[in-house]
Amino acid sequence: MNDSAVVVFTARGFDRLLSDGGSSSWVLNEKRASRCKYVVCVQNRDPADNHNNDWGSVSDPHKNAFFIGKISDVVVSPEWDGSRPTRWLIKVSEYAKVAYPNMWDGARNPVAYSSLTDLGIDENSLNFKGMPDVDVKSPKVVQEEESYPDGISIQQAKILLSRKYEVSEESIEIIIRA
Repeated sequence: MNDSAVVVFTARGFDRLLSDGGSSSWVLNEKRASRCKYVVCVQNRDPADNHNNDWGSVSDPHKNAFFIGKISDVVVSPEWDGSRPTRWLIKVSEYAKVAYPNMWDGARNPVAYSSLTDLGIDENSLNFKGMPDVDVKSPKVVQEEESYPDGISIQQAKILLSRKYEVSEESIEIIIRA
């Protein structure tokens, strides 16, 4: 049974998750999160993180899991401003409103990977509802073009190194060991 989950410690509340189409704006491993079946949202009410309870419309007690969603996609967050690292939205097709206390272990990173089983959540007890339709407009990700897609020659390396370190090309030795 695949009950893998990405667990997020969020200052956004239940209604905000519904209006966003899922949980956003995370720095995470997009490929790993995409392989998970569920997202488990745990409420963060720490004033340092949620701007006095008004930033994300917090809805539940601190450290309580309150929302479990079936992941439909992981896309670039509409809130991402183009800076690095990329921020991601975990889109949800169905959700269950839940109340599991003390589901955050105090980890500093607000994104963790687990499973419903390891979290003590019975997958069969969840009552899923369809997620409201949300038109998510992700910004275009501009891939930086690689300067040397086929690699460089030894001579090109010497030229670049001589510029970087302000030495002559003749003073650079390159040894390749295979």
